[in-house]
Amino acid sequence: MANFKLWKSEELQRLRSESDRMFDRLCSGLGLPSVCQPLMEPALRMIDTPDAVVVEAQLPGVTAEDLDIVITGSVLLVRCAQSATCGIGESSSRYESRFILPCKIRTEDVEAELDEGVLRITMPKCRRPEARRVPVRTGRAG
Repeated sequence: MANFKLWKSEELQRLRSESDRMFDRLCSGLGLPSVCQPLMEPALRMIDTPDAVVVEAQLPGVTAEDLDIVITGSVLLVRCAQSATCGIGESSSRYESRFILPCKIRTEDVEAELDEGVLRITMPKCRRPEARRVPVRTGRAG
């Protein structure tokens, strides 16, 4: 089932990219490229490794101050608010995405890094309790 979700996500992202390019060409023909290019939904992907869950998002032009990342229970929320001024006026864009996390994570150890327009959120997984053999002592009543 995980492969289907990955395929569906990649296919939807491809369709979205194609429609964005078509929309950009239309707006450019009308002389309105900056007005027609608000912050689009970024390309996102979730990677489930043995030790952590990693979310990567391509966010060109976004600064750390534009981002708000919150983890509540098993949900990761990524918000982005961005304002820009162009020759016609000021525009603002908002983006919000929620992820259901595949396992429990150690929220106190989560790290987020923004480098050259790529946001990377690394969420270490909680360790599963290991089996432990418990020795049995004998009691001596006496």
